[in-house]
Amino acid sequence: MSKNYFTCIITHGNLANSLKDISEKLATSGTQMFCYTNQHLSLEEIKSNIEERIDQLKPDKIILFVDLAGGSCWHLANRIKKDHKDAVIISGVNVPLIVSYQINYNCLEWDDLLNKIVEDGKKGILTL
Repeated sequence: MSKNYFTCIITHGNLANSLKDISEKLATSGTQMFCYTNQHLSLEEIKSNIEERIDQLKPDKIILFVDLAGGSCWHLANRIKKDHKDAVIISGVNVPLIVSYQINYNCLEWDDLLNKIVEDGKKGILTL
């Protein structure tokens, strides 16, 4: 069964593109990730671009990765979620989380996928 998920990373600075680039070097996936930064675009421009892509792709599920809960990118994701009840926001995005998403995208159903990637993202945070 082909999955029709809309996946985007919305972050401050160039973090979104860096996360995508690094994860694609570590794992391959059948999913396309769209990256947005508030470094060169206004939040309204990002929202408009995302809404346009959602309208074009008509996804079954939407996942919005953001860097910082409570930050401007997180607030933007919440505005998008208001219009799309099937959207999920995951904050605190990191390399292990995105790599896990790439690896498990085709293997797990939606709820299991969300649980797995969040758990793997947490496992990537260590104090030694």
